[in-house]
Amino acid sequence: MNPLWYIVCCCSFNYLLYPITNLFFQWKYTKFKEYNIERQNYIVKNYIKYNILKYISISTIPFNFLVLFNIGDHSNYMHFIGALYVSGDTIALIKKMPLSKSTIIHHSITTILCIINTTLNWDKANAISKLLALYCVLSCYSYNVNYCLGMRFLLSQEEQKKIKENAKQTYLLTCFINWSIHFIYLYNYIHQINIYGIIYYCLICFIAYDDILLLNWLNT
Repeated sequence: MNPLWYIVCCCSFNYLLYPITNLFFQWKYTKFKEYNIERQNYIVKNYIKYNILKYISISTIPFNFLVLFNIGDHSNYMHFIGALYVSGDTIALIKKMPLSKSTIIHHSITTILCIINTTLNWDKANAISKLLALYCVLSCYSYNVNYCLGMRFLLSQEEQKKIKENAKQTYLLTCFINWSIHFIYLYNYIHQINIYGIIYYCLICFIAYDDILLLNWLNT
């Protein structure tokens, strides 16, 4: 099967989750009904992404070691996980919801990287490909950030403070690990970086910028 079909299937699945999740929130949270459709979509988007990232963070545990050391061919699995990971960002670009410019850029870049991922042969993955996989997997472990972004509109002030503090600690840790590994690799192998590596690091800088903005918000 053409790996692009993973993107089509995952985006379709994500899109179909919107009305189902909307009905769930309409039933469980009276406050949800007070918001307009744009805000409701934003809440739903983050709740869906929270659950997807949580699933990926658990399901990828057995494969991280195998991919890191090129043990076996896991291309189909990586193409699927990449598509599932990015599907929420891609659908958010076409749904009506309040998104900052930095978030729109972030979602656009992740969508581009997802398409690039479908062309990669993970049986012979190079260092840049592994850095991309690392950034995605570590980002999944901060799934509670998306829970915080969505549920802050529905929970009490006290509950908001708790989930925000928890999200900040997790996000800060995963970002620190991600940025440290990327910096160490760049420092040691900068003389071997080709044009693809330069493009990758430029794109990651945009994503990291959005991460910094989010960390600043979590810290307020």
